[in-house]
Amino acid sequence: MNVLIFVIKSILLSGILFGYYWFFLRNRVFHSFNRIFLLSIPVLSLLLPALHFALPDFANDTGTGSPIRLLGVGRGTLEDTFTIYAARTSANLFSWSAITGQLSATVSFFLFCRLGLSVRYLLWLKKQNPHVDLQEAAVYFVSAKGTPFSFFRNIFWPKEMPLNSPAGEKIFRHELFHVKEYHSLDILYMEIFSIVCWFNPFLYLTHREIKALHEYTADAYAMQDSDEFEYARLLLMNISGSSRSITHPFFKTQIKRRIAMITKIKKTSNSLLGRMMILPLIAGLVCLFSFKMENPKTISQLKLLRVVIDAGHGGIDPGVSRKEVFEKNINLAIAKKIQRLAKDYNIDVIMTRETDELPDKGNDIAHSLKYRAELPGRENADLFISIHTNSIGENSMQEKYTGFDIYVPATSSKVYESSIKLGTDIAAQLKPDYTMAAELKQRSGGILVLDNASVPSVLIECGYIENQNDIKYLMDNANQEKIARDILEGIRKYSQQN
Repeated sequence: MNVLIFVIKSILLSGILFGYYWFFLRNRVFHSFNRIFLLSIPVLSLLLPALHFALPDFANDTGTGSPIRLLGVGRGTLEDTFTIYAARTSANLFSWSAITGQLSATVSFFLFCRLGLSVRYLLWLKKQNPHVDLQEAAVYFVSAKGTPFSFFRNIFWPKEMPLNSPAGEKIFRHELFHVKEYHSLDILYMEIFSIVCWFNPFLYLTHREIKALHEYTADAYAMQDSDEFEYARLLLMNISGSSRSITHPFFKTQIKRRIAMITKIKKTSNSLLGRMMILPLIAGLVCLFSFKMENPKTISQLKLLRVVIDAGHGGIDPGVSRKEVFEKNINLAIAKKIQRLAKDYNIDVIMTRETDELPDKGNDIAHSLKYRAELPGRENADLFISIHTNSIGENSMQEKYTGFDIYVPATSSKVYESSIKLGTDIAAQLKPDYTMAAELKQRSGGILVLDNASVPSVLIECGYIENQNDIKYLMDNANQEKIARDILEGIRKYSQQN
């Protein structure tokens, strides 16, 4: 569905831009400006729908009811891997999306082959016919339909037409201008876009207009110091089209438009206004297609979410450590930033601890873990998030393991499915900022605070304490705040989806 929406936006945007050209710029005398504008249409039609700017920043969301792609669940990092995929369906080669993709690829391949055959034909003409090398181009004397025509530095000239005749000189100047201005590069550029986006009809219209502009400018150059009506009669000598869309034949269709342009009285009224209006048009299209205007009431209308944030370990239980860096301190720093920022996300945070001590002010680690697991039920909380830092226990392997891992309860847990959804949403927010495991994880031996969970729960391992890059990232105050915001954003998205 996202691809379909992108395609529709792309077609609509190129239609708006081409419509503006048609009504305000077409058949005007500022050909260089029109050339740049037309060549920008394919790029803008693909670029603007791909850009995403959210306003306001804190309300950036996918909206309630958007589809969720759940991550797989595997055993812990240091355990034998055993992957269980949650709500994953096998690929269907005969689904509508697969059929559409295959059809699109087939059409693109056919168009690519057609382009290749055209180029091959021109190369064959070069090889089979005599030529003269000039300073700016090579002239090939051929017997082929549509001559004379040009392609990059090659001008294909009919054998029966004298090159040094008055008419021949004007026609040669015309084709030479195509070579000088690299018009073939424009055509090849549009051909490539038409192959990839063959379904966009406005690209074909744009292609046609670019070729018309090429002829206008080449005609203007060729008829310098000559009578315009005499040159117009020259165009009517032999009207025949070329079977190769990538060339610039002199005698071709659109003869009527070219003659009208040659004999046109050059009026400059409203020309500047027509060009200047491009700026507000582009700005408006950026706002329309690239900015996602969020409803500022989105957050306030949601139910206040109560979330238990557990800063793992504490007090006599330091967790893992390396060179005077203790896990318990990293966990608490990130947890307190989540607490401080939570109001921005309409989240009420309940901390298991706010100081360097075991929760419930005890000295019993087992009792502390039980207290943490039962706290969501006592506080009527909606979610449970436990913050930890990972370890492999071997300094010799410190560079091998890196990044964040998210653990979920055992498969038998009543909150297993909802915890997977929660973990998936949080992982999606963390992934752009730091290395993220490709799947959610479980430990074969279990994790007490998760396996006894009464609400959707996850345990987040924020990097590896043996990995110097991970620790450097985690010890930075700005990065801790970024992690906190990513976790809160993931919680908020989960809340909207559920």
